[in-house]
Order: sequence, then C-alpha cells, then structure tokens
Amino acid sequence: MIQVLYTLVFFEMGLILALVFRTPIRKLAVMGLDSSKQGKVPLMAKTVAGTLFVVFVSSLYSVMEIQKRAMETGSVNPTDQVLLANHMLEASLMGTF
Repeated sequence: MIQVLYTLVFFEMGLILALVFRTPIRKLAVMGLDSSKQGKVPLMAKTVAGTLFVVFVSSLYSVMEIQKRAMETGSVNPTDQVLLANHMLEASLMGTF
C-alpha cells in the first residue's frame, strides 16, 4: 500500500512542477484539469469519493491480511481481534455512504 502512496505523491509533485513552470506540459495539465471540472460532478466531490474509496479498499485489505494470518497460525491473537473489529467497523461505515 505504501507504493501506491509514493506513486500518488510523486504524481502530485510532478503536476505541481508542471503548473509552476512555463512548459508545454503546463498547457496539457491545465487542459486536463479543465476537462475534469466540466463533468456533472465537481472536482472536489470526485476527490473526496476517490479518497474514501482508497481508504475503504485499504481497510478491506487489512481485514483480509488479519484473517489470512489467523488461518496460518490457527489461533487468533487478541490484538488481531481488536484490529479486525476496528477495520470491519471502519469498512462497514464507509461502505454505507
């Protein structure tokens, strides 16, 4: 999951650099941002929905990892039980919205 975060951060840094300096990429970046704002849903709503989706998928991935670890060892660690309950609650609350 950390690789996705680093990829996103480097993409944002590249976009910022493209917007700061006057290069041919700047015009392309501005056109891309303008076209994303032309849809029916504003850009802020798309960003929030994307962030919630990534956190939701991360919670589900953590639940699967804890369950896989419990199946390998045959017993459930009390810490894993608390983490599993927390991630399940988080995923169920985000999945309903």
